[in-house]
Amino acid sequence: MLSTYSFLGLIRYLRMKCMGKELLITGSCQSCGNCCRKINLEGREGWLRSEDDFLAVVKDYPEYERFTLTGRDQQGFLQFSCAWLTDAGLCRDHENRLPLCENFPDKSLHFCGGALPPGCGYSIREVRPFSKYLEEEVKERGEQ
Repeated sequence: MLSTYSFLGLIRYLRMKCMGKELLITGSCQSCGNCCRKINLEGREGWLRSEDDFLAVVKDYPEYERFTLTGRDQQGFLQFSCAWLTDAGLCRDHENRLPLCENFPDKSLHFCGGALPPGCGYSIREVRPFSKYLEEEVKERGEQ
């Protein structure tokens, strides 16, 4: 899994690990469609950087033909747009969308160095798990 992290994502991961934090996703979809306009896709060897890598993904997963190459992000990863996005910012076939779409936003977004698109109703935050607070409280009460 570490091989799919970007440099920035690896820094985020290591910082979180050292600080004992985890990711928390909150919020809800606002149907802005921005998540469908700038998509990074992952192949066998990590985030896609070449059109040949994308064609290999399409060969294994023909349903990915719906993605159109639009350019590159700041890290050099290919960016795509989904052809199934309507002018209203909705999916043409929402009931049968890809797992990639159903699972948005995935925590891996944070570790690939990405960010949520503008207008997105979701938030990804680094938080200290409740279990850590609970462990400390139990330990403190046990020492009294």
